[in-house]
Amino acid sequence: MEIKIGETVLVKHNQSACNRTKNRIREHGAQGFVIKMFVPGSGLFGGRPAILFDSVTELSSNGKGGFEVWSGWLPIGEIIMTGGEDNA
Repeated sequence: MEIKIGETVLVKHNQSACNRTKNRIREHGAQGFVIKMFVPGSGLFGGRPAILFDSVTELSSNGKGGFEVWSGWLPIGEIIMTGGEDNA
């Protein structure tokens, strides 16, 4: 699947995914994620490619009694992305 900044995609973990990846998808990915940035060699994941996502759902605490989107990196080698819509 081509990586398009601004596209909303559904994400599932693959068999090699670590618990962190599985948890982020389970906790924040029910309605999908918006692709914000792609890095072909992320220092966060030992030089492996990664994507910065924003969740579609607003379930993370904003520290003020409200909620906001989750924003974070997931390594490409641990996820499967399917379809979506362009929000750029």
